[in-house]
Amino acid sequence: MDRLLETLRALRAPDGCPWDREQTHESLRPHLLEEAAEAVDALAEGDDGAMVEELGDVLLHIAFHAVIAEEEGRWGFADVERTLNEKLI
Repeated sequence: MDRLLETLRALRAPDGCPWDREQTHESLRPHLLEEAAEAVDALAEGDDGAMVEELGDVLLHIAFHAVIAEEEGRWGFADVERTLNEKLI
């Protein structure tokens, strides 16, 4: 997970990818919905390769939102992970 977060931070850096740098929580909403729907379809099909790919795409969006919030000084991926773990316990 650390490697994914570092990659996203690099993409959003001033010398990173212009598309990634301009994304916001709002601009990513439709993409997250699309990726979640594709993950549901992959699960329904039972295609392991598609499941891995599509669930990875959903995880990318979770990480992307966390990096954006981290940049804003609001919260980060560790907060998502901690909150989820607390909920499970």
